[in-house]
Amino acid sequence: MKKIFLIFCFIINSISYGQNATVKIDTNTILIGQQIKLIIECEKIKTPFLFPSFNDTITKGIEIINISSVDTIFKSNEDNTLSLIQEYIITAWDSGAFYIPSFKITDNINTDPVLLNVMTIAIDQKSDIKDIKEPLDPEFEISDILPWLIGLIIFFIIFYLFKKFSKNKEEKKISHIIQQKIPAHITALNNLERTEKKELWQSGNIKEYHSEISETLRKYIEERFNCLALEQTTDEILNELENLISKEIYVDLKNILHIADLAKFAKSKPTDNDNLQNMKLSKRFVDMTKLIEQENE
Repeated sequence: MKKIFLIFCFIINSISYGQNATVKIDTNTILIGQQIKLIIECEKIKTPFLFPSFNDTITKGIEIINISSVDTIFKSNEDNTLSLIQEYIITAWDSGAFYIPSFKITDNINTDPVLLNVMTIAIDQKSDIKDIKEPLDPEFEISDILPWLIGLIIFFIIFYLFKKFSKNKEEKKISHIIQQKIPAHITALNNLERTEKKELWQSGNIKEYHSEISETLRKYIEERFNCLALEQTTDEILNELENLISKEIYVDLKNILHIADLAKFAKSKPTDNDNLQNMKLSKRFVDMTKLIEQENE
């Protein structure tokens, strides 16, 4: 009677759950260090569960190299179950027989244990001892010298930019020195001569003619008297120079700048005499106000 009851319970349990789990390995015998695949597969699963959790070993002596993600397969039958599969890449570094124990999946599901044999590499004791082979020279590849080439290119770029920057800086310095050696009154008189030779007012370009005269004098005043004449109005320039030059020269400068302003802004038309007189007075102003030291040079 007792045996009949146990058989009945077993049948009821199988019908109720129908769940099972298996452990498979590629082979039961490997060489030391050889990697194989261990697969845990659970079929017809209804009860939620987690696969066994390992750190870096399955059991003592069997090391885990890699663990895959869980692969879920849904079944299309009416019982609405699914299959779960997880793979482990394992190996062993000691020879011997290793017992992979049973894994508990759920309260009702356990895997079967598995035996793994690890063999050493056979050594022929009768063979002659051979010398260690010398290391082989690797084939040349461009990647071997690529870092050196990049470093060399960067060095030449930096060197080129440094030389170019130094050269430009030196040229600007020399140019600045040369410009400083030319006295302000010489530059002003040369510019006035160039304006006069253009014959601007004779060809009807009166505004341009007086603009060039005014700009030349302002540049000269700025360098000679150390003031911002190019940014100042005519009245501001006259106020600043009133006590620095003679009354006669002051009047000449006032006439020159006022006529130039009228020609530029008021669109007035100076007479031919005004045009000639402005050039003459401009040269006279520069000549009368130039530095004695510059003149002696």
